[in-house]
Amino acid sequence: MDNSGEKDDIQEPESKKNEFSGFLKTLSTFTGDIYSLTCPSFLLSGVSTLEYGQYWADYPEYFAAISQPADELERAVAVLRWYISTLYGSFASRKDKDKIEKKPFNPILGEQFLARWEDRNGSGETILSSEQVSHHPPISAVYLENQKAGVSANGHTGQKSSFKATAARIDVIQVGHVIVRMRDHPEKYLIPLPSLQILGLWRGAPYVELSGTSVIQSNNYNILIEFSGKGWLSGDKHTFNGVVRKNGSKEQLYVATGTWSGKSNLENCRTNEKTIFLDIQSSQRAVPIIAPEEDQNALESRKLWKYVSQAIDSGDFATASKLKGEIEQRQRDKVKNGEETILQYFDWVEDDQVFLNLNNLINNKYQIEEKYREKGSWVFKKLSFEQ
Repeated sequence: MDNSGEKDDIQEPESKKNEFSGFLKTLSTFTGDIYSLTCPSFLLSGVSTLEYGQYWADYPEYFAAISQPADELERAVAVLRWYISTLYGSFASRKDKDKIEKKPFNPILGEQFLARWEDRNGSGETILSSEQVSHHPPISAVYLENQKAGVSANGHTGQKSSFKATAARIDVIQVGHVIVRMRDHPEKYLIPLPSLQILGLWRGAPYVELSGTSVIQSNNYNILIEFSGKGWLSGDKHTFNGVVRKNGSKEQLYVATGTWSGKSNLENCRTNEKTIFLDIQSSQRAVPIIAPEEDQNALESRKLWKYVSQAIDSGDFATASKLKGEIEQRQRDKVKNGEETILQYFDWVEDDQVFLNLNNLINNKYQIEEKYREKGSWVFKKLSFEQ
């Protein structure tokens, strides 16, 4: 959604209702990607989508723990634990006082978000580098690394979205994937990104729910994850069931089940032992350390969007729209004048063999749809732990 056209100031409830009703009417007849539509002003967030990469390190100790087990099966379980720990921050943590999920604005090409996390429980420092590598369509590339633990995660994400009028929901296909590498172990893990739905639109209180089936695929193991949400009559929000198997086998080795925004349990199917897998609500999320504004370059998200964010947070949407439009116009002028944006952190690797080899191991039933499938990856220029 392009929000550059917002003109409203702080709105009274009736004004919000009227604007939102108009937005739903537009959605009901729209057939393209809804990210090109103007979002109601009261649903705007004051952050750039590029900042969402920070949720990969909400619990940096889980990320660092991936490389610790000597047994490969236990490392696969550790990858699952880290992955599930990223979901609450990514999809359910940003609800405001009105309990609604708000829409961030699209980053400009070349925008950067850099952060780090100090050692936590002996895990070592974790570093994040994010860059907007495409504006049309919007694609963000992310690289997370912990040198002490010898673990890295390299990925990129974009979205294809459509409105389902009969169900009053927005369906979002996440385009992209993550590859986890380790310095001291040879296997790699491919994590295609899950589909999601934006629900609660008729009530004017949108929230995100993950849906469908996702797979974590390594050289020797696969993890099938089923996501589901609250139905009309029963069920809990944000539930998942993850089954770890050896490639080519139907035998369940581990099963993790629960809610990705709360508690979950892990069962060792060989011993029937059950343990706590995660307890997100009672765990302290790590706070990223971001350089002071005076030390940031002009393309870093917090500096680039500072005044837009301040205007949105204060409810001055007219000023936010004006400032946002000025930033976007400068970007359009660069393109019109033939100025090239040189990416600082990522390169596109066509026919990425690491991705292709792992993707070919995924059961055809769960592979990414052909129209959304890629053959390459946005790869960090200074990639560590490549083997």
